[in-house]
Amino acid sequence: MSIKNKISLILLILTLAAPQVAKSQTDKYADAKKQALQMPNNKAKLEALDNITKVQKNIDTINKYANMMITLAKKLDQPKYIGLAHHYKAIGYSNSFNFNKSGEEYQAAIAIFDSINEKPKLGECYNNYANTLTRINDYNLASENYNKALHVFFELNDTVKITDVYRNMGKQCISFHLYETASSYYSNAFKLDSIAKDNYALSLDFYQSGKSDYYQFLDLDSLALLKSGFAKQKIALSLAEKTDTTKRCIAGCLEQLMLMYTSYTAILQGQQKQQMFDSAKYYYDLAYKYRVEIEPNRDHTTLEICQANFLNLEGKVEESKEKLYALERKFDQNPAKYNRYRAFLYRSMIWVLKISGNYKDAVEYSEKFKDVEEATYNREFAVKSTKASAEAEYVELIRQREENENEQKIHQEGETKRQRMVTIFFAICICLAGLLAFIIWKGLVRKRRNNELLAKQKAEISEKNNELKVQNQKIMSQRDEIMAQRDEIESQRSQLSEANTRITASIRYAQRIQTAAVPSAEMMKKIFGECMVFWRPLNIVSGDFYWATQTGKYKLITAADCTGHGVPGAFMSMLGVSTLNDIAAQKNIESGTITAAGILNELRDKIIAALKQSGPQRETQDGMDMAFCIIDSETNELQYAGANRPLWYIRNGELTEYKADRMPVGYHIRKNGPFTNHVIKIEKGDLIYMGSDGISDQFGGGENNQFKFGTKQLKELLVKISVHPFDEQKTIIETTIDNWRATEDEKNPAPQLDDQILLGLKF
Repeated sequence: MSIKNKISLILLILTLAAPQVAKSQTDKYADAKKQALQMPNNKAKLEALDNITKVQKNIDTINKYANMMITLAKKLDQPKYIGLAHHYKAIGYSNSFNFNKSGEEYQAAIAIFDSINEKPKLGECYNNYANTLTRINDYNLASENYNKALHVFFELNDTVKITDVYRNMGKQCISFHLYETASSYYSNAFKLDSIAKDNYALSLDFYQSGKSDYYQFLDLDSLALLKSGFAKQKIALSLAEKTDTTKRCIAGCLEQLMLMYTSYTAILQGQQKQQMFDSAKYYYDLAYKYRVEIEPNRDHTTLEICQANFLNLEGKVEESKEKLYALERKFDQNPAKYNRYRAFLYRSMIWVLKISGNYKDAVEYSEKFKDVEEATYNREFAVKSTKASAEAEYVELIRQREENENEQKIHQEGETKRQRMVTIFFAICICLAGLLAFIIWKGLVRKRRNNELLAKQKAEISEKNNELKVQNQKIMSQRDEIMAQRDEIESQRSQLSEANTRITASIRYAQRIQTAAVPSAEMMKKIFGECMVFWRPLNIVSGDFYWATQTGKYKLITAADCTGHGVPGAFMSMLGVSTLNDIAAQKNIESGTITAAGILNELRDKIIAALKQSGPQRETQDGMDMAFCIIDSETNELQYAGANRPLWYIRNGELTEYKADRMPVGYHIRKNGPFTNHVIKIEKGDLIYMGSDGISDQFGGGENNQFKFGTKQLKELLVKISVHPFDEQKTIIETTIDNWRATEDEKNPAPQLDDQILLGLKF
């Protein structure tokens, strides 16, 4: 029997058995409910109601029994059960997608558990409340509650709960595309779970880390990340199959493997493509079996979207589109329930629309996808500031609690002393006649009690000595293991340091090559006279570059911003410089027939050819944005053409902006459209500026460095400093950007986010 037929048979058996199992469980719960309601109003009934409420799924049923718990708990003065009832209601509202109501119930539960110092439940509520807040995009408050949960679990030394919070914080960082921060959280969880040898927790660590690699692959198109995600999901599945009794982690691993094989299918061709497609469908069937078994009455949205992708891969494009459109309509009817699936849906829509040739709608869904993704970008500063605030509040809270406890202790001691004196006084007055007999009798009783206590303490001390010997042996064993791990970490750190030194040296040498490839300061002054070059790479080498040359009366100059930065960006910049040199060498520029737009058109064709860009899905979209100018020194005319980068022209203290075409030098949906050629009559004293978006996109300007410098502020700065010589202008620009990045901690300014370049010429 084939695997597919086996799976079909299992699903049939589960379908036939489900009604009988459900009926048996229904009868069992009905009996338990009936017995609980008939019990007298005591703590036993309260515990029975607690056991019933915690397993309910329907929000109305949860509210019914939770309200009964609250009423009885108030009568019996049991605040813990009031907090538990609110906690169950919060979970029920969250599962019903009523997140605002869920948040109110969590706050009520937290207030009660905090007031009675019920630490385990308090930490659990903080963690669950933070998970609910992420569903409504309140990431700041979610981060604050995650940190509160961590403080509680650290105080309890509960490593299982600590690693659970770390994984939740890592999932939040994946939503922000902050993969390095997510990796640090998963690494912390992995270390603790490895020491505890908790295989189930380790399966969750590998699952989340593999999921992070897959999302990075979707952002960066790196097959290495996809392969890494495969390896981690395989390990997670192996561990989960041994330990996951709920089968939720198993289902999650199967879904991730299904998505990864689907991505492989979209990349490969021929027989390999079919093999990957068969594997994707195999894991789809397994994931579907587990999801139906775990939650038979819920939507399985990820699997539905993947069904549409399968239709697309089978060539049934129209059926795929109709299924995706139907899912989008369902999402719009209940946004709270389905918003977390929109990015996956829009990514699938873009894919199928491109394959069908409907590029117009593909662009529309690309904008929708961008809106969904941008809602989670650039929130790392909020996470950090919330964490720092939470830590400060935690320290203050501990201080206040210690002061309150000391005051209560002093008050209780004084009250106890006063009551004892009153009791002694009345006892003396009433029992003076029989005092001697009482003292003798009391002495005999105390002596016998002390003897019994001494014998008991001796036995306990002997038992504890034996326990201490066993614990000491365990500690010695753990110490040896920790020492071995420390030595291994030191060795790895040494290897990483050596590798980092070699890589940095190579990049430094590449910097010298890149610097030699662009015009020197002397060459720029020789060609243009008064000029300025502000060039500040992000990572030693730069994806931003400038280029200039002179042929007869024509002077050519450009400032460009390549895709990426660091080494990848530098490679693109060298490709741009070499291609411009080829064009300048091959074209008869002195003929006067060459235009700035014509050079950009030809440069785009050569870049597309060099990078082999033809437009299929997942093919490289690399290119560059630039402003390009040709200056005729005899007619005093300037030609300008721009690819996403404008030209700023200052005359008599007034700035004029010449807009660029909204397409790059590289592959684009409107790649056949020619660039626009602008002709400007220049006069003596006029200035022009061109550059990348590195300065305008730099964050800073506030306590949390949450604002961009902005294009408007940059243009105002250029108008203000245009009256100064270029050397002073460059100094002012450097000082302004450094001040913008400055923070209260002088040693930790806001990081530079991109390469920065700005050219200035004066006629």
